[in-house]
Amino acid sequence: MLENYEKTKDGVIKQVARNDFVYDESYTLQKQSELGGEAEEERLSSLRLGLMIGSLNSTVTSLLDVGYGSGSFLRLASKIVGKCSGHDVSPVYPLPTKIRTTEDVSGHYYDVVTFFNSLEHMPEIDFIENLRCKYIFITVPWCHNFSDDWFEGWEHRKPDEHLWHFNDESLQRFMLRRGYMCKHYSNVEDVLRGSRTDHPNYLTSIFKKD
Repeated sequence: MLENYEKTKDGVIKQVARNDFVYDESYTLQKQSELGGEAEEERLSSLRLGLMIGSLNSTVTSLLDVGYGSGSFLRLASKIVGKCSGHDVSPVYPLPTKIRTTEDVSGHYYDVVTFFNSLEHMPEIDFIENLRCKYIFITVPWCHNFSDDWFEGWEHRKPDEHLWHFNDESLQRFMLRRGYMCKHYSNVEDVLRGSRTDHPNYLTSIFKKD
């Protein structure tokens, strides 16, 4: 294991010591640009919403998007989900008035809580067990961790920005200990986001409260 990294009991790779990272408007714009611009971000939001609706056997009436960034997914979801809320450490883009923002992600019940490329940024992730919801939808970079050399050169190993690194097994173990069973996992977002290698790039998983 590289210096300043360790594995949790679930196999999640954790950055041990960390410096503060600034999330501001320029960061949000940079991420939108990396996705290919506003139009591509909207396509990605459509893919995520379609997967969510198609994978669940129940109607979604309330949703919380944690780390909503530009708000693209929330704006789309609010067209079919009655109560949409968002949480972000550094809100940049204004959301439509019908979409609420919240500081306390566990303060209310939601049918679905989503983490689209945000869980890996969180200083701590054990708060997952305090969420009040039926489903959790997560997309994170897929960390295969073939070797220390691979991990050191991995494009998603971004010290201080990405603090946690998951593969399918470690994410499922982490969520299972918090009471959530895996309902779906895939690299479906690679259809739009691509991969520079022969291995899956982004891990997308849907979990249901056990």
